[in-house]
Amino acid sequence: MRKLMFLIIVINFLLIFMPEMPSCYAADSKLELDWDHLTPHERERDLDTLSLHILEKISETKTRSVYRGITITRPRGDITNKQNQILDSSAAGVGPVYMVRNEKFHSGKLSLAIDMSGGFIIYDKKFPTGGEYYNFMWRIGPQCLYKFSENASLNIGYMLMHVSNGLRTHNPSYNAHGVTFGLVANF
Repeated sequence: MRKLMFLIIVINFLLIFMPEMPSCYAADSKLELDWDHLTPHERERDLDTLSLHILEKISETKTRSVYRGITITRPRGDITNKQNQILDSSAAGVGPVYMVRNEKFHSGKLSLAIDMSGGFIIYDKKFPTGGEYYNFMWRIGPQCLYKFSENASLNIGYMLMHVSNGLRTHNPSYNAHGVTFGLVANF
């Protein structure tokens, strides 16, 4: 199992940092910084999650953009296990992420979009308590984008998140939702 996890980690980092030009490559290098503050859906998962997503646009068509990058996340709080014990589950994690943005509506400087992302996160301790050192983070939600100029834009939206390790036998997952805020700049 450890060899498989090591292989997955190496492949993900290679995919992020490989200097490949996709067939519909975005000519301008666009860097996007997204911040999330997400709160839990379930009472037994009292975790507030702050995340920073550093994304680079790698592909673009008329309505769809693909990004790759890195996520830095800091969930803080506790969980209640089946024995009604409250366990501290604060952790810090980092990992590669890919995001697809589908823009649905354009009106001058304003557009609406749906963001979908997935990433492999490695934590500094088993997360949530009793889980594993790794998890998969999935996010989806609507965004409102406002383009200030050709080189800068701002987005704000609502995000749903699911975090789990993908194991069938022991998978202490959690779900969260909240506000996301982003800045886009061309370099």
